[in-house]
Amino acid sequence: MPASFNRTTPVLNRMGNLRRSALLALGLFLPGREWAVTSVTAGRAVAPGERRVVVAPAETLSVHGGAVGITRGDVVVLLLPGPVGSAFSMRSVIRELQGRGIESLVVDPLGMGASTRPKGADYALSAQAARMARVLDTELPAGVSVVVAAQGTSATIALHLAATDTARVRGVLSMAGGPIDKQGTPGVRTALTFAALLDNPIGRGFAKRRFVSALRDQSADDRWLTDDAVKQYVAPIEHDLRGLLRTLGAMQASVEPYPIAARLARITAPVRLLVGDKPSGSAPTVAQVSLLQTHVKRFTLDTVHPAGTMLHEERAAEVARAIDEMVRGARR
Repeated sequence: MPASFNRTTPVLNRMGNLRRSALLALGLFLPGREWAVTSVTAGRAVAPGERRVVVAPAETLSVHGGAVGITRGDVVVLLLPGPVGSAFSMRSVIRELQGRGIESLVVDPLGMGASTRPKGADYALSAQAARMARVLDTELPAGVSVVVAAQGTSATIALHLAATDTARVRGVLSMAGGPIDKQGTPGVRTALTFAALLDNPIGRGFAKRRFVSALRDQSADDRWLTDDAVKQYVAPIEHDLRGLLRTLGAMQASVEPYPIAARLARITAPVRLLVGDKPSGSAPTVAQVSLLQTHVKRFTLDTVHPAGTMLHEERAAEVARAIDEMVRGARR
């Protein structure tokens, strides 16, 4: 059945299995294997097409892709992966965008994917947005605009960026991400409780199985979850569980100095939220959608049929089409 958009209220509910939620939280910040960072030390091999952009002492972000020959007035897509899958998870969207002749940058936020996981860093989502602004300053010529497409919790990073850089951000597309002020709540708290259990080979195997099960539960069509994709998604559970848990704890402990609710009214660019029609505890809540409807001047809500919250994997063509519409609007 082909996917389609429908402007309607998303189907929202809560997952009833607390243990599954805990292990899903452990899946946060999962990169693909070729982009995996298994420690915060220097010396990790740079993957083909990857660049490292230093945004602060000990803070280095992994950047993939780019726009060749762009000049003032052009529009580039900034892709912000969510915590699950990281840069690897955007491969299908990138391919679809390339087929439409659209240039894109993919940036792993600090603590995710191949970006570093420094101790003592500020993991507030507003701080993550400030880092993205520094990456754009480095990667793009002056006068180039961006449409930001972000998955999951990274959508709030995009909203902060749109509120603080209104001249450059010309559109925000959220893939199943509602506005939040802290990542991983309440799943992170439960995941940290399970840390001792998971920090051993038997526990890691259990976490891997439950994590894959949770990904399937979030998908209306799980054919994207091939053996290779599973290997890419679960790599950090196998290789750096302690680093993953440390980062989860740091993000849980972060304090947001600029609540996103107070910034939404400052966004001048159009904001479009895509959600799937399959109920999922990872979907934006009714309260989050209402917050966007109330405070964002140009807000659109679309439901994709059939889909879960892994829209970038299940329905990459529909995501790319929505991005293309925003890019064309920005160019006009």
